[in-house]
Amino acid sequence: MAMFLENTKENREIRNVVTTMALEGMYLDEEFINELIKVSKGEKTSEELRQEIIKKYVRH
Repeated sequence: MAMFLENTKENREIRNVVTTMALEGMYLDEEFINELIKVSKGEKTSEELRQEIIKKYVRH
């Protein structure tokens, strides 16, 4: 399913991140892209997102 974002500077930057990650073989799902959007809107910090990712994927 394709995601459509308004053509804003912030969304173009997110699109560039998604594209760059895909070129490296790392595909971001819609849930993670939505988290990036929250960061771009100031709803959470990049550090908060980073900590959530670490917590989610840490090996015990």
